[in-house]
Amino acid sequence: MSHQSHQVDEETPLLQPEEQHKIKTPLPWRQLSIILFLQLTEPVTAQAIAPFAPQLIRDVGVIHGDESRVGYFVGIMYSVFYVAQALTTLQWNRISDHIGRKPVILIGLSGISASMFLFGLSKTFGGLILSRALCGALNGNSGVIKSMMIDVTDSSNMAQAFGFLPLPWMTGNMLG
Repeated sequence: MSHQSHQVDEETPLLQPEEQHKIKTPLPWRQLSIILFLQLTEPVTAQAIAPFAPQLIRDVGVIHGDESRVGYFVGIMYSVFYVAQALTTLQWNRISDHIGRKPVILIGLSGISASMFLFGLSKTFGGLILSRALCGALNGNSGVIKSMMIDVTDSSNMAQAFGFLPLPWMTGNMLG
């Protein structure tokens, strides 16, 4: 039997403190600010239509004069974005592992721009739904952006960097 230098009991911490304290790496602010700015596109495109969505639903004629159905169709229009985004986020992450993060981010940003342009030109409810689904499907950059944050940080500053991630969401929801 080996002799232990200290007794292990119910008061012994499960995680022992590290022998050496790791030096904390400063945050790469230039890269981090670009990544946070890119994250701003997601909440802005999700919320940009909010002020005029009810009137838009009335104008495309899908409610046929029944004002009680405006909220229902606005809800469908909003939901399509998030459903499409949920269905494609993991695929965008896989693609970014194969072709790189930057090309996927650029494809996503270009697609978001095009889909918002198509949304503005839509004159039917189907066109609105299609453009919102396209916007959500191409807006799967959230996971890719988190991967980029992991790429530019290390274990000593990763938690601090991820603490800034809600900032673009709050700002984008306020601006959008």
